[in-house]
Order: sequence, then C-alpha cells, then structure tokens
Amino acid sequence: MKRILLLVLFPINFLFAIEVTCNFEEVYQNSEVQQGVFLIKDKMLRYQYYKHDLFTIIAKNNNYFLIDNHSKVVQNLNKKTESLEILIEIISDFPNINNIYNSNGMIIKIEKSNDKFLKRVSIQSDELNLSINIMNCKFDEINKKYFRQFNFVDFKG
Repeated sequence: MKRILLLVLFPINFLFAIEVTCNFEEVYQNSEVQQGVFLIKDKMLRYQYYKHDLFTIIAKNNNYFLIDNHSKVVQNLNKKTESLEILIEIISDFPNINNIYNSNGMIIKIEKSNDKFLKRVSIQSDELNLSINIMNCKFDEINKKYFRQFNFVDFKG
C-alpha cells in the first residue's frame, strides 16, 4: 500500500515544477535601464544581461556564479545574492505567488500578469531600489546546458 501511495504522490511534485524563460527590463531609481533574459528550471536560475560588457549569473544548489559575458571568466558570487534567492523562491512557488514579500529589510512587491505569473517585481531596500518588468514568458522545457557555469553555452532567446 505504501508503494502505491508513493507512486501516486511522486508524479505530483513534477506537475508543479516550473520551467520558464522571460525577458526582463531592470529600471533603476537613477533611470538607468538594463535588459536581459532569465531562465528558471528546478530551482536553478540563469539571469543574463544582453549587454556584452555585463554578465550572466548562474544559481544552482545554493551556489552563485558570475560569468563575464565577454571573456566568459567565472567567479564565485558570495555576497548580495539575497534578491536572487528570493526571486527563485517566488517563481518556484508559482502559481502561489504573493503580492508582497519582506525579508531582512528587503521589500519585494509583485504585480501579476493576466496568467497570474510575474509582470513586475519591485525591490526596495537600503542597498537596492529597482523595478524589474517581466515580458514574453514561455513555459517550455529548458535544456540543463544553459545552467552550466563551466563549458558555458550562450543563450539566444
């Protein structure tokens, strides 16, 4: 009986696993704008800026890697990862996304799109004040190769 129950419950976890690719536009308080794409799969994140002189962040297994978009040099990212951690958790909780989150002095406000996914994320803290507009989301399977920090594969989404 226990085995039958496990077999019935086990696939349910996969129904709620999210794989999503979205374009983003970060708007800072000083009116600076940065654009890019993010991918989420199995609580892994790829947050890639389009500008060649910026970077891509790969997050997986509670490790964060900063990859220079031009040189492809990889560095460990050990500081200021809390907003990325929260973003991963928020998206991973889809469709149960709240309108506001508060964590260690950081306030995250969420606006949802018509399909109940993220439309806009506002992050406010002593160190960071920005708005992330999220567009063109696709809920398709994502190849795990895009989450490798070594043997880095460019993503053209």
